[in-house]
This record gives sequence, structure tokens and C-alpha cells, in this order.
Amino acid sequence: MKSISIIELLHKMKKSASAIFIPARLNSSRFPRKILTPIFGKPLIIRVLERAQNLKLGDCYVACCCEEIKNIVEAHGGKAILTDPNLPSGTDRIFAAASSIDEKPEFIINLQGDNPVFDESIIPSILNVLTKDETIDMTTPVVLKKSLEDAKNENIVKVVFNDMENDEPGKAIYFSRNYIPNGADYFYAHIGIYAYRYKAIEKFVALAPTYLEKTERLEQLRAIQNDMNIWAVPVEGISLSVDTKEDLIAVEEYLKNTAL
Repeated sequence: MKSISIIELLHKMKKSASAIFIPARLNSSRFPRKILTPIFGKPLIIRVLERAQNLKLGDCYVACCCEEIKNIVEAHGGKAILTDPNLPSGTDRIFAAASSIDEKPEFIINLQGDNPVFDESIIPSILNVLTKDETIDMTTPVVLKKSLEDAKNENIVKVVFNDMENDEPGKAIYFSRNYIPNGADYFYAHIGIYAYRYKAIEKFVALAPTYLEKTERLEQLRAIQNDMNIWAVPVEGISLSVDTKEDLIAVEEYLKNTAL
């Protein structure tokens, strides 16, 4: 699929039509307080925020769970919105933050607070698909993989979608931590970034968690079971998240070889 540049996308839509929200919480079972872990002198959440700001796709907000994160974001010149620390998911946190601002964006980009490295073409690519078809509720990027080791890794979420055999965007059929489609010599790995219509995220958070969502531990399945229209968008380029201390080392190694 041909990627779209940020400049091309901004020609299609008003800058104020979209906003980026970054959910951030301190609690993490595998890596406590990772969101504030310094990476070459800057907390992880600030690395993510600055990357988001560089996209120039509208206002960027950190939807945070506590004053500690809010104070750090604001000390670095960013915008932070304090949300209920007991919210069950990042999606709920984003909606709480988005619904609190006066001018609601038509499109919301959900960028994970532990995702400091991603190719700049990814977000324009998923926004482009979302904005050109009003029947689509949300879009999310996927990347082609052929590694059997990755296929067996349940921390890498797999997705099957219409037209995947042609490497083209299509409606998502299912997400799983298991290898799908079974027997194929390749699969698509899900990257945890989303673009939503505001009305879609409003609908989503009002829905009860579903059986498949709880079984697979994947909230995307709540949307699918409630007939919401998610499109997977094949993209290229690197995306690195920090789930463990080993991931942090990989991010630091990557940044050593690029502009900090």
C-alpha cells in the first residue's frame, strides 16, 4: 500500500479536525513506573509526546491517571488532562479526556504512552483510510511478518482482515494472540495505534466487555462483536514499544543510531 504523507493528509482535512491523545498510567505489572523511566534524560512519556507533536496533526494531550504525570508533562510544556485513576483501559481514559475539552475533534488518534519510536507515515496512513469512508469507525496499522518465533509469541497480536492477501487495507475479521491464519507462511502483526471517529469511541466505551475480549485480553474484539467497523491498514516502517526492561534497552540502542 502506498503511504500518505502528513502534508498530503493536511490538505484533505482541517488541522483542528484531529487530535492525538496519549493514555498514561503509572501501574504496570511487568515494568512498574515505566512511563516515567528516563531515556537519555527525558521520561518515556515525554519522548512519546514530542514524537506526537512533531506530526503536527492537531493538539496533543496526555490523558493521565495522576498528578505526578500531569506535572511532568506540563513542566515540559505539554498538555495533560487528569482522569479517573480507576478507569479500566487506555481507551476509556482517552474518551474521558476528549469529552472534557470544549471543542471535540472529529477524529481521535490513540498513541500508546509506551510507544516512543514509530515511523511518521503510520498515523497519516490510518487517518487517510478513516477519513475517506464514513462507514469506517476506526482504523489501526498492521505490519507483515514471516518469523515463526514472532508467530508463536502471544505478546504479538495477530489480525486477519479482508484483502490481506493483496496487502491492502480491509475490514478486520478477528484479532488473536495465537497464530492466525493457521498454516499460512506469513501473518500480520497489530501495532497498538488507533484512529477513531469521536462518535465511535463514544459508542465503544458505553459497551460492556465481551466474552471474546475477556478470553483473548484484546478490547478490539468488543468492537467487532458489536458490529463496529474496524479496518486494518498495512504499513511499513519501525514501531518500538516498551513493555519490559529489555524493550527499553532496544529503544535506547535504536535511538543511539538516530537523532535523539
